[in-house]
Amino acid sequence: MSDEVDKLAAGDKEEEEEELDCSVPEVVNKYQFAGKVANAAIQKVAAECAVGKDVAELCELGDSIINQELANVYKGKKIEKGIAFPTCVSLNNCCGHFSPLKEDSVQLKDGDVAKIDLGVQVDGYVALVATTVVIGEVSGPAADAIMAAKSAAEVIIRCLKPGKKNSEITPLLERCVDAFGCKAVDGVVSHQIKRFTTEGTKVITNKNVPGHQVEEAAIEPHEAYAVDIVVSTGEGKCRELDTKCTVFKRAPDQKYNLKMKTAREALFKIEKTHPKMPFSLREIDDTRVRLGITECVRHELLQPHPVLYEKETEKVAQIKFTVLLMPSGPLKITGVDIPDTVKSDKQIEDEEIIELLKQAVKKKKGKKDKKEGEEAK
Repeated sequence: MSDEVDKLAAGDKEEEEEELDCSVPEVVNKYQFAGKVANAAIQKVAAECAVGKDVAELCELGDSIINQELANVYKGKKIEKGIAFPTCVSLNNCCGHFSPLKEDSVQLKDGDVAKIDLGVQVDGYVALVATTVVIGEVSGPAADAIMAAKSAAEVIIRCLKPGKKNSEITPLLERCVDAFGCKAVDGVVSHQIKRFTTEGTKVITNKNVPGHQVEEAAIEPHEAYAVDIVVSTGEGKCRELDTKCTVFKRAPDQKYNLKMKTAREALFKIEKTHPKMPFSLREIDDTRVRLGITECVRHELLQPHPVLYEKETEKVAQIKFTVLLMPSGPLKITGVDIPDTVKSDKQIEDEEIIELLKQAVKKKKGKKDKKEGEEAK
């Protein structure tokens, strides 16, 4: 992998102030490399998921793989690289963001539904990925939720075409998920992503929620999207419980003159190491500095990513991948295939969705497309 990066680094130049998109080969290359690292990390974490495994250790494993893969690349260059979203392993009815400290961790049990979520950035170009694995046999409601998420992901990637409006995609996702007796989780959206941000201005909601309308927007060529599908066997309404929040992000436009020394130390460290991307408290070794986080959050200098839960009896599944909109069609740079052994006794009967799922994701490669693909490698 390092040889490949050395080749990419040779082509790096000082970028101009304007936003560069996926029409620029260097941008595509960085996205793709970040995607390779993200895929490698999530696959290794998924492979380690078994009865008795400690969730905090699994999260540490994902983060350490990312850091190891990036440690020896782009040396001597002023290029930021690292974790774009800390590894989370959220179980069963937990909808996301569970990335516990060792003292708050739990062990995996037979039948647990584990959602693994992480992200990588290279020079600010972000690759996000999430998948769902079941510890032991997959059946019943867990299989329904996973297949609903998988099918919705297959629908949305076929809809990511120039000119398609986000308002046209959401109803298809709702009907797809409904076919499996499930509901998309409220508030989860697929985001356009740009450099140094995981949340662009354009969003695609997984379902329409009254009072939470999003601005209508059309898909355009050379954009990048993080497709995020989170599905519940319940009503899809998640709430905070008493689980400690450990994932935060610096609020870029907020300023406040902190009074506590520990808070000032915490903010200084965060601005130095994680100025733009989310981070985990695991990365802050100093207990005193951790204590300063509370004041930073109180004054809105940090945005928390709270741990959210569905009803205790429900199961939640997640699939997330990053896709670049290239001339030949969507280029998926992250994602983990759901095994064929995961089967639901429910199926899609909606003719419009059935026909959509029959369509190819990408156009057949002609000579011109093939040449474009080779240039982006």
